[in-house]
Order: sequence, then structure tokens, then C-alpha cells
Amino acid sequence: MDPSTLSEVQDIGLREVWEHEEYDFTPWLADHVDHLATVLGIEIEDVVREDTVGGYTADITAREVNTGARVVIENQFGTTDHDHLGKLLTYAAGTSAEFVIWIAEEFRDEHRSVLEWLNESGPRNTKFFAVKPRVITLDEASERGFEFTTALEPNDWERAVREVSESLTERERAYRAFYVELVDAYAEARPDWNRLKPQPKAWLAFGAGIAGIRFVWSFHRGPEFAAELYIDTQDSERNDEIYGRLEQNRNEINAELGDVIWQHLPEKRACRIKQRTMISGSVEELNEAEKHELMEWGVSTMNEMRQAFGPQLQRI
Repeated sequence: MDPSTLSEVQDIGLREVWEHEEYDFTPWLADHVDHLATVLGIEIEDVVREDTVGGYTADITAREVNTGARVVIENQFGTTDHDHLGKLLTYAAGTSAEFVIWIAEEFRDEHRSVLEWLNESGPRNTKFFAVKPRVITLDEASERGFEFTTALEPNDWERAVREVSESLTERERAYRAFYVELVDAYAEARPDWNRLKPQPKAWLAFGAGIAGIRFVWSFHRGPEFAAELYIDTQDSERNDEIYGRLEQNRNEINAELGDVIWQHLPEKRACRIKQRTMISGSVEELNEAEKHELMEWGVSTMNEMRQAFGPQLQRI
């Protein structure tokens, strides 16, 4: 390619695309929150717009899938100001949020300093992010592109979601170490996948494209390791409906995947469809060869699960 033919990237102000911050941009953001989640390495669901917090309304509140933690998002056009900072902190405190995300086109130095200070000295389990939305075009092209870029995040966010390692049990540390490697392996196999930040838990989940439905890797009693489709919309009737529609194609899915376990789980409200492999012991007892074999199984089986259930879910 001739470098002289490269076009210049031009930034476009958000107001040229969305006329109004509250009535135009916020609804778009709520519908495309997965783009934001991808940049941060988390999974967001149960999105609520204009959620009441005391006498105010937060732009967006939600829940992070793998931790169950509350998420608060405050967005604004232009450059950050004290008014939106105050709102951000009010909503964070009012909802006990652990993920606090401020979206703006530009961040003043003093506001960056506040977020840095909060990440260093604020509530231990709360993580503050500054994120820039960006609309771009090439020269005078009619097509436009959009991206989020992280302007500020907790200092240790790239290593792990903030935890005090000394407080973790041996098993919790083993869970997190295992999923860190599995995330790398799956991201290598599926470069378009949202690379997650693993937690010190027995499972790791990501969205299946429908609220309340997720794909999960999980350790269970047995002991076993499983790749699952987990259904919990927080509405038992809706869970039953989705499970029933999938079960109508049970023979087709079983023929494609092989040994599939269908679990209605009425005592848990949720439903689970899984493939499993038995393991020799709990996660901290596995040797390196066993872990490597388990990760290979996890990558290939999850791919098979997504290929089998993807078309079925699109019809729901």
C-alpha cells in the first residue's frame, strides 16, 4: 500500500451525531453498553436508564455479570465539570456501586486527579473509570466510526480486579489464576471476544446476546468442569419459556454436541444446559498438565456451545 494514499482521521463532536445528551446519547449508550463493557473487560447487564437515586436520576445503572456488583454510568457532552462530578459521586454512594464510570469528551486535570485519588484512597471495592467516546471519519467520507477509549482506570486494573491477595484463600487464588490463562487462550482462539478480567470465583461468565442468558465456564462438585448456557432473567416464567423453546430442539442440539446435560433447576429459579468433563480434584489440586488439558477442553467446548446455541438464541 502506498502510504501517500492514507487519509487523515478527523474527530466529530458528539452533538453532531446525537442532538441531546439525555434524550439521544443516553438511550443509544444503553442499547450499546456492550461496547463500553468490552473496553473495560467486564460484562454488563440489567441496564436501567434514568434510575432514581434519592432525589436524582442516574443516567444508567446496571450490574456486572461476574461479580454481581452495581454499575453507575454518568455521561456528558464536552468537558467534565463539577456538576457532573457531584452527580457521579452521589449516584455511586446512593447505589453502593463498585464500578463507577464517567463518560466525557474531555477530562479536566483536576477531575482526573479526583478519580485517581478515589482509586487510591477511596472505598476499597469501588473502581472509578474515565472513558472518552469518540466519533471519527476519514477526510470528508460520509461513513463514521465510533469507539470508546479509557482515559483513566484503577492502577492495578490490568493485572486484576482490585483485591487484597492476602485475603484470598488458596482455592480463590487458584480459580483466578486458572481463568486468567483460560481468558488468554480463548481470546487467542476468538480475537473478537470480549477479554474479561477474571474474579477469584468458581465461574466465569459472558453474555449470550440476550439479557439474562450467558455462557459460563464453571467448576462444580463431582468434581467437574463445565461449559454452560445459563438462563436467569430474574423472572422464573421467562426462564421457563426460554428453556422450553430451546428444549424443543433438544434432539438436534444433542446430536450436534454429544453429551449434553439439561437442568431445569426449579429450586434455583434458573435453568442450565451444560457439557462437562470430570476432573481429578479441586482446582488448586490440579497439576500443570491437567490444567492445560482442561483449558484446551474449555476453549473447544465453549466454541461448540456457542455454535450450537447461537442460531437457537437468535430465534428467541
